[in-house]
Amino acid sequence: MVVIAAAGTPVLAAAQERPPGPSAATPLTLAEAIRLAERSNPAYRQTVNDLELNRLDRSDAWLSLLPTPQLTALSTGLAWNLQTLGTDNFGNPIENPEARMIQSSTSTQRFGLGFQVDFRNVLNLRQQETQASLRDLAAVTQLQGLRADVTRAFLDAQERQVSLALEEELLDTAVQNLELTRRLYRLARRDRMDLLSAELDLADRESQLEIARTDLRGALLALRNLMGDEGMDAVELVPEVIRVFDPSALDDDALVEEAQRGSPRIGQARASIESATRSVSTQRAQWLPTLNLSMNTARQEFERGGGGAFLNPLPAGDWSRNVAVQLSFPDLGQYFNIRNNTSRSRLQVRNQEEALRQTRLELEQDVRNLAQELRQTERNLRLQERRAELAEERRELQFQAYGLGRGSYLELQNASEQAAGARRSVLQARYAFERARINLERALGRPLTVTERGG
Repeated sequence: MVVIAAAGTPVLAAAQERPPGPSAATPLTLAEAIRLAERSNPAYRQTVNDLELNRLDRSDAWLSLLPTPQLTALSTGLAWNLQTLGTDNFGNPIENPEARMIQSSTSTQRFGLGFQVDFRNVLNLRQQETQASLRDLAAVTQLQGLRADVTRAFLDAQERQVSLALEEELLDTAVQNLELTRRLYRLARRDRMDLLSAELDLADRESQLEIARTDLRGALLALRNLMGDEGMDAVELVPEVIRVFDPSALDDDALVEEAQRGSPRIGQARASIESATRSVSTQRAQWLPTLNLSMNTARQEFERGGGGAFLNPLPAGDWSRNVAVQLSFPDLGQYFNIRNNTSRSRLQVRNQEEALRQTRLELEQDVRNLAQELRQTERNLRLQERRAELAEERRELQFQAYGLGRGSYLELQNASEQAAGARRSVLQARYAFERARINLERALGRPLTVTERGG
């Protein structure tokens, strides 16, 4: 069982307790940021829109199995023919001494129903289900990736926000050093060089503070763009508690087994194998005969020498009926082409199987490397926290010694710089651990199961 240590640094606590910003700023939590991204992120919305193709493709596949009705409510026309030939008493054609125009008219009604039995259509229906599964898995994979990206972007902005708070504290420390130096300078216990050095340190801290403000604005802009919400203006992040825990109890083999069992990447690779296998079956089905069945009934009225049948909605002729059955076999001349296409499909199946094996190996490597990275970042965090404690204690002692007239300002400056650098390293290590955790959870396809520890 993995145990979480109580998270939160003094800087983070100060950021959480800080009064909210201007009234125009909108409080934004990580859960709200993820919800907005799922609703408005352009790339993810495209994937969600593509899921509508599942219904359309399924409808097309079923339509190919249904009978095709044919209805001709009215087919009518007029024709004029110049008759230059006639017939004699024996029916032989002779030249017509009086060529004249002969008018004819016709109206026809027809209703038919055609049905085609093609086994490839049945296989295509199953193939559409496989393609739908691939789209669903792609949407799930992108959703998990989007949530991880939003979480990282949110934590980046939160880190910049906490860094800004840290730089403000370091600026206060520089102000204290300057005030102490001025007091000692007025007492003639320090020279002008120490005073200038203290003022220069304060200017450097103010510069770092402005850089931190700029970095925060850039991180917030990146988060807003990832959420895809153009209408969102100023936001005030509601900080997430950094979940630091001891990852030494993680079982790499169990993590790898779970990742290979539930990872969307593995699901997509398996679905690709199934799709390639169905393509082989579709190629083989080309050797099966096709059955066509058609039935129709019609009536017609024809008048030669007049236009009475034109535009007649109810032709006077009797209804005639026709039933036709046709069994078509594949063209044997396409034998080699079909055989080559089938071989290509089998080759695709083998390639997809190798792709699945490669995905398994890559996933195992990713999980093991990410678990090791998580352990390494946790150890580095503990070392940086210890280093920050020692550096802060040294700075306090050096500040007291400088106030008593012992030691130089250069020694106080070095101690202050080391303490500031150590605190920045702790902040970076803490968020590096959080990013490593997010990367591992993304590879697993689920959050890590941990138990919080008080303290």
